[in-house]
Amino acid sequence: MPAAASVASLTTTEAAVLALLAIEGEQSAYDLAKAVERAIGHIWSPARSGLFATMPRLAREGLAERRGRRYRISRAGRAALDAWLETVEPGARETFFLKLFVGGLTTPDVLREHVKQFVADTEARRDELRAIERTNTNAGHDWFHRRLLDYGIARAELELEWAGGVARALARRT
Repeated sequence: MPAAASVASLTTTEAAVLALLAIEGEQSAYDLAKAVERAIGHIWSPARSGLFATMPRLAREGLAERRGRRYRISRAGRAALDAWLETVEPGARETFFLKLFVGGLTTPDVLREHVKQFVADTEARRDELRAIERTNTNAGHDWFHRRLLDYGIARAELELEWAGGVARALARRT
């Protein structure tokens, strides 16, 4: 059996497939594609061809086991998934959402660390937009730019409020 891929080499698609196999159990590529559509598609949605190509690759790398057309996560796959889930990635917004979505596979403590990083990233983005806002004249082309600045700042504030609620809910889970 080939050596399992390290967490550094797991792509988001590979990690998501492993997470779905951990949650859903043994699946065919077709079943997994349907699971993506009904459950996780609003957070993460790979090209169908990428999904179908990922499963045999995971089996070749020893991260999944294949039986006929069906796959299940292997022990090495679960270890790689756990390492991926525990890795906090500054600036990895979409990955954060995916990790939170499959958060039942890890601990509230791990998820709180991800939320802290998301808050730090969001505060930095909001602060950058506020710095730009101070230089915006709100006239000519700046009028149009201001609409997007206002949107970006409002979105960041909403995300910070939401993240605070997630952090409080996670604190109640321990």
